[in-house]
Amino acid sequence: MICVPTITEYREKAPHPARVGGGRGLRDESSVSADGSGPLVSVITIARNAGATIQQTIESILAQTYPNIEYIVIDGASTDETLNITRRYEHRIDYWLSEPDEGIADAFNKGIALATGEIIGIINADDWYNEDAVRHAVEQFRQSQADIVYGNLQLWDKDMKTELFFADHKQIEIEMTINHPSVFVRRTAYEEIGLFRADFRYAMDYEWLLRAKHHGLRFHYINYVFTNMRLSGLSNRYWKQTEWEAAKARKLYAPGKSHYPFFLFQIAKGTARRFFERIHLHALVEFYHRHISRVKKIKA
Repeated sequence: MICVPTITEYREKAPHPARVGGGRGLRDESSVSADGSGPLVSVITIARNAGATIQQTIESILAQTYPNIEYIVIDGASTDETLNITRRYEHRIDYWLSEPDEGIADAFNKGIALATGEIIGIINADDWYNEDAVRHAVEQFRQSQADIVYGNLQLWDKDMKTELFFADHKQIEIEMTINHPSVFVRRTAYEEIGLFRADFRYAMDYEWLLRAKHHGLRFHYINYVFTNMRLSGLSNRYWKQTEWEAAKARKLYAPGKSHYPFFLFQIAKGTARRFFERIHLHALVEFYHRHISRVKKIKA
């Protein structure tokens, strides 16, 4: 049986001998809301050799209109310009560290264990927030008393907008209908159900969201684009492995159902989509996304 890691376990872990770090210092949990500007929101960026994109990610956090943000960067021992770029901003980053890690879930968990905010957002170094993202998330937490607030996500191919992803937690048991960069979570949710499982290399966020719904955590959707995502991410490069892990996650939380025929359907569908895009039959793909798909993806 795989154990779900906890915040306490991660806080008690010894740092890797090669760890380096910096920043202006993490916040004091006892004074999270002392300035009266609203709850502290911890935003975590994970990176590994993201020198071509991390500057845009960092600047999107620093440009947020919400004032009470703790910013943490977790780097997996990058060998490119990622650390040099991060150091340029360390007077405005609360804490950054770089060390070898055990994968994406490990990096997520390190950041969550360090975070002192009441609300936590996680964004990869290929992605960036719209400038009002954190402010809108905080407003929705205030209005809904939800554990998890999520919204839409704009997809990009290089410098061109492609599709707009409309999320829906009501159908998450069927397929991945939420993208984690467009999700904000109360820290109490991680304390209640644990962190990300390291045995999921690509769909660890989907497994966590399924686990959250299985445990009765409250989801709240807002029809707003929180995040922009490049199509060059791991989940797109390793989409077949992602689909396999998604089927594995569904089996955990709905064991009486047969999920692997649907996995084969997803593989066939993904292969067909990529073939149609390669031969420039984009209209067929758009028709499917607009009228058939459970998660509506439409041209922006």
